[in-house]
Amino acid sequence: MQITSTQLQTNQKVLIDALKRGELVEITDHGQTLGIAQPAKKVKNSAKQLAAMDDFFGMHKNMAIDSVEEELRSARQGRQLLPNDL
Repeated sequence: MQITSTQLQTNQKVLIDALKRGELVEITDHGQTLGIAQPAKKVKNSAKQLAAMDDFFGMHKNMAIDSVEEELRSARQGRQLLPNDL
């Protein structure tokens, strides 16, 4: 696909839609090519990255939590004031 710099300024959605469809888009100005926009390549996570994410996001999986709501309530209660704190 080809798009002029004027078309790009007035209607960026044309470029975005073309990239979503996986098309290369040539951007021109007064008939000369300024550049080519191409869709981003999908990055696959390595096994090491996946293991690190699993460790991080699963860090509480061994805790005995009955419900998320209960856990949030207890975390949001904050510290209780004791008579010695006054």
